[in-house]
Amino acid sequence: MTRFAEVTHRQWIDAPAQTVRAQFADLDHHIRHRVHPSLRFEVLERRSGGARFVQEVRLLGIRQRDVFERRIDAAGNIEDRAVQGFNRGGSLSVRFTPGQVDGRVGTEVDITINLPLPPVIGPLVKPLLEAQIRKALRAAALEDKTDIEIRGYPACLSHDTAAGWPRALA
Repeated sequence: MTRFAEVTHRQWIDAPAQTVRAQFADLDHHIRHRVHPSLRFEVLERRSGGARFVQEVRLLGIRQRDVFERRIDAAGNIEDRAVQGFNRGGSLSVRFTPGQVDGRVGTEVDITINLPLPPVIGPLVKPLLEAQIRKALRAAALEDKTDIEIRGYPACLSHDTAAGWPRALA
């Protein structure tokens, strides 16, 4: 039976949910603008409601290369599942909840990562691994927040939840 490390992070972003969903789903934007400098993405296939892509990252000094299947549901929530590679069977889920703080429209983003633990990882090492994952997850969430709030994710894009890809407004 596979054991998992599970880490959840919640991030408030001062932008409407439609913008936040679009930015998180836009792999091409993430690649072009190097939103996450410590990650490398390569889109293998675009499909209605998702994509297939490669993600490379270094975690605990180990280079990890995974192929993910992305599914975006009708509400714009994202589910990335590792189907090949170091973290096969792992997942990243992103949920978006519109809201307001001090009269400002924004979005609560809930991100959960589940990564399979190698059999050699014992119960004492699991908290250290989860701490490293948590650190990387917080950094990535802040990079998305900065991309949206500071750099200004393109306002001319909207999220087409049926296709799972941002599209320019006509």
